[in-house]
Amino acid sequence: MATIILNHRVSDYNSWKALYDLDLPRRATAGLTELAIGQKEGEPGNVFVIWHAKDASIVQKMMSDPELQQRMKEGGVISAPEVTILN
Repeated sequence: MATIILNHRVSDYNSWKALYDLDLPRRATAGLTELAIGQKEGEPGNVFVIWHAKDASIVQKMMSDPELQQRMKEGGVISAPEVTILN
């Protein structure tokens, strides 16, 4: 099992979070278990998400999905996601 840390910037946390919540089925299908989600202290547009994943490669595949990339754009993501995988 791997721990995945995703970090990116968003234009508005609440708008982003609403779309993120709607995307739960995609994460469930990918086998991701959410451990934490939040904003960096003092930087409300700097978002961190931490998941457990049975297979870390599925995250890379999921992040390259054009549909997810469009959804992220619609949700106000304004920086490329940085994905850190801990084994």
